[in-house]
Order: sequence, then structure tokens, then C-alpha cells
Amino acid sequence: MLGQSDASLQGNSESALGMTPLKPMGFGEILDTAFSLYRKHFSLFLGLAVFSVFGELTVHLFLDFSVSFFSRYFLFGIGMVIFAVTFSTIGIGGIVIGTGTAYLSEEITIRSVLQRSIQRFWQLLGCLLLWWLVTGGLALTIIGIPFAIYFAVRWGLFLGPVMFEDTKVSNALRRSSELVKETWWQMFGMLLALLLFSTLIHMILEISIGFILILTNLGGEIGFIDILEWGLLSEPFENSTPFFSAILFAIHLCVYAVSFPIWIIGIALLYFNQRIRKEGFDIEMQARDT
Repeated sequence: MLGQSDASLQGNSESALGMTPLKPMGFGEILDTAFSLYRKHFSLFLGLAVFSVFGELTVHLFLDFSVSFFSRYFLFGIGMVIFAVTFSTIGIGGIVIGTGTAYLSEEITIRSVLQRSIQRFWQLLGCLLLWWLVTGGLALTIIGIPFAIYFAVRWGLFLGPVMFEDTKVSNALRRSSELVKETWWQMFGMLLALLLFSTLIHMILEISIGFILILTNLGGEIGFIDILEWGLLSEPFENSTPFFSAILFAIHLCVYAVSFPIWIIGIALLYFNQRIRKEGFDIEMQARDT
């Protein structure tokens, strides 16, 4: 059930249901809907992804200069970490809110989406940290990897409850478990496919642009194999000029901004799809309209 803070998603439901029929979807339909929403609201999702790009850029700078930051500018280093986490969290929350609003065909602006994302910032941050701590902690040992995968999928839909149901951190994870229950393998396959698909798009775009730069002789001694290793394995370059390295990093950030929303949009749609299948969310929305 949607929380009170999501009353705006329920308004104009007649037009929403007419434009985007709420019905159970297979993976192909979810993927098609994700790309349809992305194309229709590309500027919105790209703008929201920029927040995560700022976080990615900050993490990169932090890792490259972490020794200097923590030995000479400790507070500045801590500030960069806070900056990265804050912007990434707001960006992820915004993409989830934007997906739900677009899926229900409601009026949508980047300002309204950001406002709602900021309102749920602490709950979303708590869920993200708990998810990463549990799954990352379990994955540190070989014996813990299967358990890490299990909880990663079981809690994999927490973005929906925390952003749309006005719930606490623990309840968001519990709600995800309820939605995934008895369909764990199906959710595992869909989440993995979404991740691989968005990653593949990122790699293709990155490698293609890298090849174009090589053909323009901007890469110095960098060859096609180097570009493949960079795009597929994120291998650093040893023989590139500083200028070319900066260009490649800028390309990485731009491609990240384009590919990252696909993954989050897919998760948000999986959340709605599970609610439709297990809780009759489509019938609930129709009943509220009558």
C-alpha cells in the first residue's frame, strides 16, 4: 500500500491507467517498459543520474588522493566521502521516484522528484548502508558468498518500499522479503539480467567511443587491445598521456550517467510488478479511481 506521502501518485489515476495499463509483466515487457520510460523522460533521468555521477567523480578523486587527504587534510577527505554518499543517494532515490511517477503517468518534474527524494534521504541511506554492510560483509569469505547473494536478492526490491510506502528501514527490507518470497529464483534471474544488460550497454558505449578516439590519434601509444581491457575490465592505462586519460575518465562518467538509470528503473518496475502479482496493486488503483 502506498504511503500518505505518495498521494500525488494516486491523483489523475484514470488517465494514468489509460496510458500505462497496470498488469503483470514478464521480463521482456519490463525491459521494454523500462526503455520506453527512459526514452520518454530521458532528460529527467539523465539529470537525476548526474547526482550519482558527482558521487562517482568524488569517489575517484578520493581513491586517487586518499593518502594526501587523510594524512594532511583529514576533514576534507571525510567531507568528500559525505559528499559522494549524499549525491549518490539522492540520485538513486530520484530515479526510483521518477520511475514510479512516470509509470503511473503522473505529472513529473525534476524539482518535485528531487524534493521527494530528499524527504526520504535518511531512510534510503539507512537501507543502502545496511544492504551493503550485510551483503558485502558476507561476501568477504567464500563460504559467505551464497548467503550474500541470497540476501542481495531477498532485499533487492527495498528501493520501492522505502521510497513509495513511507516506511522505516527495517520495514522496507521486510517488505522486500515479502515481495520476493516464493519467487526468489525468478527475481534472481531478472535482477541479474538487468545488471548484465545495463553493464553491457555501458561497455559497448565506452569501447565504441574509445575506438573513435584511437582513430583520431589522441591516445598516443594506446591501442585497440588497451581500449578493450579498459572497457571490459576497467584496466588502467600505462602508456597514455594525462590528457587522454582525462578524456577517457570524462567518457566513463558520461556513459555511466546514460547507463546507470536503466538498472534502477528496472528495479523500480520489478517492485511494482511484484505488487501487482502478489497484492493486486492494479485492482487497488482501479478501486481508488471509482
